[in-house]
Amino acid sequence: MRGLLKKIAEPSLTVIGYVVLLALLMYVLSPLVWLFITAFNPRGGPYLEIPKELTLDNFIRVFTGAPPKAGIRTAAHPIYMSRWITNSLFIGFATMVITVALSAPAGYALSRLQFRGKDLLMTAILLIGFMPMTSKMLPLYRLARLLGMIDNLLGVSIVIASGTIPTQIWIIKGFFDHIPREIEEQAWVCGCGYLSTLFRVVLPAAGPGLAVVAFLSFLSGWGNFIVPLILIYSEDLYPISLGLASIFVHNPGEIGLAIDYGTACALSVIYAVPPILVYYVFREHLMEIKLGKMEVR
Repeated sequence: MRGLLKKIAEPSLTVIGYVVLLALLMYVLSPLVWLFITAFNPRGGPYLEIPKELTLDNFIRVFTGAPPKAGIRTAAHPIYMSRWITNSLFIGFATMVITVALSAPAGYALSRLQFRGKDLLMTAILLIGFMPMTSKMLPLYRLARLLGMIDNLLGVSIVIASGTIPTQIWIIKGFFDHIPREIEEQAWVCGCGYLSTLFRVVLPAAGPGLAVVAFLSFLSGWGNFIVPLILIYSEDLYPISLGLASIFVHNPGEIGLAIDYGTACALSVIYAVPPILVYYVFREHLMEIKLGKMEVR
């Protein structure tokens, strides 16, 4: 009897497991399906609706700032969406350049030099990198205000980079650790100086590590919300992350009336494209991340 019950129960538990997984999959995918369908729906709304025709009008309005078609009832329409895209690109690339320019020399020095207190210094750098950005925003805001970086895209990029540099130093150090010192010694024998060896030999050999650091730092700037929220006041300087939030904050009202969901979803799709493309390019190098003696594969 017990064996019979076990045979009956095992398939039932398997079916229940698949049902739970299917429910979780639907829970995760349904908002994404609504997002992509609404982006191409000329009359997109807050509910999932299969459009009779697909159109790129919502994407065109994002870049041109044109109002919605007649018949789409919206209380207001953002006019700075194309600027939000430009601002996000500027913050992303500026954060990437600052992070790579500062973390690469620091990672190389920590990889090659031996000095008293090195382990303590590296532990402190890692702990600082793991601190939430929100816990550091008060002193960072005071410093940004003192240096005139309020309502300034470059100032936002510097603040974001300051939060990403510690962990990027550890990542790039791991790549430098796996470059044989003999390569540098051969360059010195051939007459290269320290800086010449760094730029002509070591950095090209650490190209995958630099690509990973560039990718991660770009994402930090592209997707950051907290820092622009605190440092940016002018709506024309918003990045996409803050601009999307402002659509719902500045246009309160009855659902379906105050927000142009089609244009907002089109902007959200555009917002998701650069990280996906950059990840696709650097996906193999991401598997080569090394933190100190720990290797991620």
